[in-house]
Amino acid sequence: MVQSVNMKALTTLASVVRRPYLMAPHVFVPNISDVNYQALRDHCGIKAVMFDKDNTLTAPYENSLHPLAKFGLQSALDTFGRDNVAILSNSAGTNDDPGFVDGKEI
Repeated sequence: MVQSVNMKALTTLASVVRRPYLMAPHVFVPNISDVNYQALRDHCGIKAVMFDKDNTLTAPYENSLHPLAKFGLQSALDTFGRDNVAILSNSAGTNDDPGFVDGKEI
């Protein structure tokens, strides 16, 4: 099997290297439920979102959603669909997660 090259990813990376401000936050909100996901999609052309699990959706090393995050996560899912909402974690699904139980749960 031959390794393929993702030219779109390389082009995007190059543009971020040239303009690092693209990766800096431009808006701060108290929690993810304060974000208008429909406006991001309809007026800004955003097609997907990703969330950090610990300290954004949950307390560190916990899997239950923080009450203030529930509405925001559901709003993002309703707006972008399950295939366009990602949850990232530094702990779940790693060697710190025996049997990858937390990774499977989220």
